Amino acid sequence: MKFFSKITFICNLSFLVFIALSFIELSNKKASSANGILPLPFITGSLVILGQFAIFLNLIFNLITAVLFIFKKQLAIAQWLLIVNFLFLLMQLYYFLIY
Repeated sequence: MKFFSKITFICNLSFLVFIALSFIELSNKKASSANGILPLPFITGSLVILGQFAIFLNLIFNLITAVLFIFKKQLAIAQWLLIVNFLFLLMQLYYFLIY
């Protein structure tokens, strides 16, 4: 579970990069009259894919954590990591479902 929480956190950081790149792309589209999109090199494209995949991974992680909490299982994960991943889930739900 520790490894899964760290992978989830890395994907959540990629989500922040994904948001930043999408705002950069929108500002470039407004500034120029061309209809093209920004070319994404390999690393940037990988970060975008991880950022979009983060909501699914984070949802699974938080559901597993909630089930373990309900059944009062001991979690060997840092408390701050649980809280940060949950806050990222709230941001992702807002971004993908409401925004």
